[in-house]
Amino acid sequence: MNISVVLPELILFCGSLFILMIDVFFAKRNKEFFYITHLLTLLICALAIVGTFKNFAQSELYFNQFYQNSPIIALSKCFLILLVTFVVVISLRFVAMMEKFSAEFLALMLIACTGGLIMISSNDFLAFYLGIELQALSFYLLSAIKTDSKKSSEAGIKYFILGCLASGILLYGISMIYGYMGTTNFTVIADLVEKQKNDVPVGFLLGIVLVMIAMFFKLGNAPFHMWYPDIIEGSATVVATLFATVGKFTSVIALTFLIYKFSWSILSHIMIFVGLISIIVGSLGAIFQKNLKRLLAFSSVAHVGFIILGLAGLGKNVITAVLFYIFIYSIISLGIFGFLNLLISGNQIDNDETDKKTFAISSLAGLSKSNPTIALCLSLLIFSTAGIPPLAGFFSKFYIISAVITTGYFKFALIAILLTVISAFYYLRIIKIIYFDTPSSQIIIDDSIAIKSIIIAATILNTIIIIFIDQILSMFNGFIS
Repeated sequence: MNISVVLPELILFCGSLFILMIDVFFAKRNKEFFYITHLLTLLICALAIVGTFKNFAQSELYFNQFYQNSPIIALSKCFLILLVTFVVVISLRFVAMMEKFSAEFLALMLIACTGGLIMISSNDFLAFYLGIELQALSFYLLSAIKTDSKKSSEAGIKYFILGCLASGILLYGISMIYGYMGTTNFTVIADLVEKQKNDVPVGFLLGIVLVMIAMFFKLGNAPFHMWYPDIIEGSATVVATLFATVGKFTSVIALTFLIYKFSWSILSHIMIFVGLISIIVGSLGAIFQKNLKRLLAFSSVAHVGFIILGLAGLGKNVITAVLFYIFIYSIISLGIFGFLNLLISGNQIDNDETDKKTFAISSLAGLSKSNPTIALCLSLLIFSTAGIPPLAGFFSKFYIISAVITTGYFKFALIAILLTVISAFYYLRIIKIIYFDTPSSQIIIDDSIAIKSIIIAATILNTIIIIFIDQILSMFNGFIS
């Protein structure tokens, strides 16, 4: 038994327990100690992942094929740890201002990250479900962490109830798969499906469909997206940052590996339908939004639609395009949501009444004059997420659409392109407000060097990544076994 495979997960889980135990047993609780412990735990975890990356040159299965490791899995885990680290840095002021639950907040972030690592490495539906629920339970509590906010409490309750419904659908789907195939192991199921081909049990098909529906809910795909804008708007801004980056990244990576394992044509039809619906709903829904957080939530629905549309191809090149897309999208989201955290900190706002004014799109008027550097960074990130060349967001969409066309779905790719043009409207509206509208009052943002550095770094990456695109795609192709 090679315990080093699960060492990163054990480190994170033990780190979360350590923070909680110190909080319970010691009267003088120091937030700085919790914060440093959290960052050290992430650093040690990253080193452990790098160690496994060096030891496993190709895909390997462990614990009776329950768990898997490979270079692309190790890379995804490292990137996940990096995302969580940046979110923790962004949360510094939020944690400092918390009157209670600061230890719980940091511990839950570690537990959510643990669940994400398990999801990414799972090779069995039981491990898959364990990872999803470990992350989901942490997210339910984090969404309601602002106990003095009605919107936050509402978001937590709504997320919990609908999340439980999705978990029930997922479990029911897994039980049907087990009932008809006699196993929950991905590798064994893929082999059985390959042998049976056109004689696959209908009950198994229904089980797969239920699992996909549950995953679409977790991702916020239309038509299962109704909860997502409310959760992003109601949650604390730093928690929304966690959902938009870590939550999206882990779910997409886990679903991508799952689809790649099965590589089955019936999934293509489901992916095309859900992908197009998501792009349509996300693009049109964002047009009518006046709140920045809700607009970004609907934008996320559209972006996930692109990812799902790309997964319809089921080929190695398609998987490479999808991985590139989610890596780029996560970096963009980190930068844009980092800016939202500057807004909330700058105005020292932590209540529902003033949040509405702070996150109104119209509040960005005059940003180019008061903070030209941040305005430029935000504009470039918005251009990138809109798919404007030569930024990284353009190439991520280009490779997805190219992969869809290559697999023979030209008309669906054309629809996606048209919807991308439509979605440019609400992105350009933000740019227009930043540079051309007259502010009714001066916009105030926090002077946090750490958050500004993250925003600038995300912007630079999105600007210069064109130089390294071929190398990145070649690396992904080489890592995928």
